[in-house]
Order: sequence, then C-alpha cells, then structure tokens
Amino acid sequence: MQKEVFDQERYAVLFSQVKEDSVGHRSTEQEQCPACGGLGRDRNYRIESFDLFRCRLCATEYLVQSPDRDPVDSTYWDGYKFELYATDLVQANYEDRYEQILSGVEAQHGPLESVLDIGCGIGNFIDWASRRGMRAVGADVDAGAVETAKGRGLTAYNVDDLPAEIPDGSVDLLTLWDVIEHVHDPRGLLQRSLRYLRPGGLVVMETPDVQFPARPFVIAVRKIAEPIRWSDMLYYADHQVYFSGRGLSTLMARCGLNVVDQQGMRSPTAKMANVMEHWAATGTGAGKLGPALYKPVDLAMRAIGMTNKLIMVGQLPE
Repeated sequence: MQKEVFDQERYAVLFSQVKEDSVGHRSTEQEQCPACGGLGRDRNYRIESFDLFRCRLCATEYLVQSPDRDPVDSTYWDGYKFELYATDLVQANYEDRYEQILSGVEAQHGPLESVLDIGCGIGNFIDWASRRGMRAVGADVDAGAVETAKGRGLTAYNVDDLPAEIPDGSVDLLTLWDVIEHVHDPRGLLQRSLRYLRPGGLVVMETPDVQFPARPFVIAVRKIAEPIRWSDMLYYADHQVYFSGRGLSTLMARCGLNVVDQQGMRSPTAKMANVMEHWAATGTGAGKLGPALYKPVDLAMRAIGMTNKLIMVGQLPE
C-alpha cells in the first residue's frame, strides 16, 4: 500500500514557486486549494454555477462559484439514496468493504472499541460496527437520515448536537465515508471533528480519487461534443472538492494527523449499478447510456486493478 508523506519544507518551497509563477492569474482566497492551500488554475470547465479549478501543487480539483451565475445549494441525501443504501446487496457490498479496511487498521494498530461516524446517513456503517462489538455513534446534517438511523435502533445525532453528546477525546476511531468531498471547507470539518478523537486515535476517510483516468477523458468529450455529458457521472455540484492522494494527505497533515496508510478501491458494484439505473429512469447523470457504459467499465477496472476511490488513514500523535 502506498503511503503519502507530507514534507513541510518541500511544500513551502513549491508554494512559493507557484505563487511567483502566478502573476497575472486572478487570485482570491476562494481560489486557494482547500486541501493544501496552494493556488489553483481555472480548467475552463463549468459545473452548474461553478468553475472547476485544479491546484498547481497537489492536483486536487475544486469548485469555485462563478461570478456570473447565481449561487446554488447542493444536497447529499437526495430522496432516492434512502432506498439505495437500504438495499440488502448494497449493504453487503459496503460491509465487505468495512471489514477489509478495519481489519487492516486493527492489524496494524490494535483493537478499536469506539467509533464516531461523521456523515453517517441512514446508519449502515454504525450498524455494522455495533454488530462487530464497537460502541458506534453516527452524526449527519440531514435530519431525515438521522431519524432513519435512530429508527433502526442506532445512536445518531445531528452534527450540531455532538458537543453536548460526545465528550472530547473519547473515541478510538473517526470515520468519514464519502463525506469530505461534499464541503467547501474540508479542513474546517476535519478540525472540528478531531476534537472527539483520543490522542493516538485513528481517522479513516474515503473519497473519490481525482486521478481516476476516466476523469480527463469525460471532460474532453464534454468540451468537444457538448450534448454528450458523460462528465456528469464524475463531476457534479454536490462534490465541492476532488482530492488527489497528495492533497488528502496534506490536508490530514495540516490538521495535525500523521498519515499511516493509503490505498485505492473501486466503488461498490451494487451501488453503482443502482445509481446508473436511477439516472436512466430520471434522465439525469449519464442518462440511458449509464447502465450500458458501466458494466464494461466495471469489468475492465476489475481486470486491471484500477481504482476510483482513495482510502486514507491518519493518526493523532499520542
């Protein structure tokens, strides 16, 4: 497994060079990379009301509100996702994933007794963790998701209620499964969440990998043939930040974490098949092309070991 190492001195030199090279590039605080703080370059590509930028240091991509378009609110828990994540096959796919990742973490760092899952949704992970013998608590910003988790007999809170419910420094493990890409300020979210982690505790984050080779391909297709919107499968406004391995490891280091492991995974097949069917039925995303495109792509990714997700583990100093 590849491990990213954050070299603060090297990063400072690179940042200085990029800043000097950026004379004439329009620069505001908002256009600084939310992962590493470096300056971004406009990719000349729009996603709804946003411009897509790429960091010149870490290659993380992120959205910046276009000055000539009206702001829009993005949401994560669209109605269809409640049904999607409740299906038996999707849950089984994710449980296999959780077991693989957490078993590896515990093999290196010892047993984990408690976990706080930020962005818990309807509670699939905390349900699995509870059955595995952990004290598991979830938190989410979506009231419907929190109530669904509670209705399953799980312990879940609105994120704003956590300070009153969870003592600082009280959990062994903090997880953010496909959450960090949804916020404009990922550093702020991670720093606020770390208050609940004990010294020596671990953080596991999963997020889409911006270096997935299909990304530049679908953008190129969109730019050449605008009616073909395959890029909607990989770029949309609900995802504010698209991390590279270097970007995510730098974000962790900036928050005081030591990166102890990194690996890649594919999106669960059952989940993606359901997403494609939803797009086909609603005319969103890749539309009716989605199901036809996904199966051969998934088979090819399996065959060559290609991944589209980053899994990164960080540890607080003792």
